[in-house]
Amino acid sequence: MTAVPTTLPVIGEGSLVGDDGKGEKPRLHPPAMVEEVLALLRVRELPAPRCADLTVGTGGHALAILSANPQAQLIGLDRDPQSLEVAKKRLAPFSDRCHLFHADMGSLRECLKQVGWNELDGCLIDPGLSLWQIDSGRGFSFFDSSLDMRYDPTKGPTAGQILQQCSPHRLEEAFKEAGETPAMARRITQAIVQERRHRKVWTARDLSDLIASIKTRKPAHLHPATFCFMALRILVNEEKEALRNGLETALLSVRPGGRVLVLCYQSIEDRVVKGLMRDWSRLHPDVPIRALIKKPLRPTAAERLTNPRSRSARLRAFERSGEGGV
Repeated sequence: MTAVPTTLPVIGEGSLVGDDGKGEKPRLHPPAMVEEVLALLRVRELPAPRCADLTVGTGGHALAILSANPQAQLIGLDRDPQSLEVAKKRLAPFSDRCHLFHADMGSLRECLKQVGWNELDGCLIDPGLSLWQIDSGRGFSFFDSSLDMRYDPTKGPTAGQILQQCSPHRLEEAFKEAGETPAMARRITQAIVQERRHRKVWTARDLSDLIASIKTRKPAHLHPATFCFMALRILVNEEKEALRNGLETALLSVRPGGRVLVLCYQSIEDRVVKGLMRDWSRLHPDVPIRALIKKPLRPTAAERLTNPRSRSARLRAFERSGEGGV
């Protein structure tokens, strides 16, 4: 887990970011499976629930939680400071019940200490990429001028730097895990290795054009660079490690009877969740956890129609039992 300062930055001071500097509104996608999230977290049933959104983003789920119960309180964490500024603006009417932190998921315990909470009633993790970030010009779009892809633009190497320095084996394995066939992953890796011998600076278009020149046969509904961009983004942000750390910290931070929900959108995330739960009793024998639902919930047909981006969502829910503490 990335080390954090003793006092984490609370988003609540300074200017609000509500557009791209040109007066255009940010593109905010509707949060997925809101009613299911509210029901499983028992937001309306509990008298004054204390909840945390560990991937608050631009505040969609947080807004729903705070609106559903006038006594609900919420801590929101995110690595993307620009997204947090948007969340701050959207959640301004609830500023007395909402605390936003620029922090990674694994820093939840430090955030709880700062607001004086010992434990939580419920926690939500909704990892992945938002429309706001796709529009941010940081390399998440196939046609951006930069190839950054960092959720937190102040930390770590960019996607362009990783593309230049990463070993061929690691790149190839990442592409395969994201969905490329072994043969295609090898071909794309070889092309990148050859290209980077004379290219020192990469743009998102450079990479997407290179992959498109190799993948001449592709599904009509997907850009040919989709899997490789996802793989590179996961490497840049260490998403698998971040999700595992965040989920483990969340499960240790809810009270007995408290619940943790995870919304996954692709199989890599879902495997991380299933892997941690498979190992849980060995790692934390004194903190029993049970799955609330045997199979993940999926969006309804009506939601998939009105919110197509939710179609791949899988919602898993866990409950802490027993009397063990952190």
